[in-house]
Amino acid sequence: MESDDKALVRAYYEAIYNERQVDDIDRFLSPRFQSAGPGGATMDLATHTGALSASLAGLPDLHLTIEEQIAERGAVVTRWAASGTHKGTLFGIPATGAAIRASAIHIHHVVDGRIVDQWEQFDTMGVLRQLGMLPKPQ
Repeated sequence: MESDDKALVRAYYEAIYNERQVDDIDRFLSPRFQSAGPGGATMDLATHTGALSASLAGLPDLHLTIEEQIAERGAVVTRWAASGTHKGTLFGIPATGAAIRASAIHIHHVVDGRIVDQWEQFDTMGVLRQLGMLPKPQ
């Protein structure tokens, strides 16, 4: 079961992030999907799909690599890194051409073969620094 959950999350990242098959998102995410990010911001399935599509448009060559994954009792924890080039609007910031590397940790819960929620810790400040929007630490 735990390996099935890990395989589902791996397939989700590959299909949606790396192959950009966003139209297939319902294959992986439950209709009642909820995503929670830093600061308590939450998104339902439609909002999450829109945000994901916008991120992929802003970084059209984005590639995500799973660095570590742990599964237990229906939860899958994934530490990943992604890289891409800022060629479109991202977080409301027009294209800069900057090469971006980002890291995050997601916790997904899987029920009946679909992801029902996602908890995210994302290095937003690191990405904003790479885009020139924040000063680099001294």
